[in-house]
Amino acid sequence: MAGRHKHRKHLQKAHHKPRDPFDYVIYFFGVVTPLFELPQLWDIYSSHSAQHVSLTTWAFFCIDNLAWIFYALRKKEWPLLLTTVLYEIIEIAIVVGIIRYS
Repeated sequence: MAGRHKHRKHLQKAHHKPRDPFDYVIYFFGVVTPLFELPQLWDIYSSHSAQHVSLTTWAFFCIDNLAWIFYALRKKEWPLLLTTVLYEIIEIAIVVGIIRYS
């Protein structure tokens, strides 16, 4: 019985891939990059104007992110899920601002 338990633990460890240092670079950019949309969001809400912002573009970004969110969930890619959820939150806020201030 003890042998079977050890074998099962060994199989579980075999599925865990060690992280490549590049993974951490990608994680960093995955979290930081959506934050670069914050100036657009700030501009819309602080000026109460979305005059030079395309609703079509930002709405498409929201739809695109939904596809990536479902993909990340399906593949259990948690870093990708975090990134796309961050993008989705900011981009929905931008779309709402465009609709509100256009």
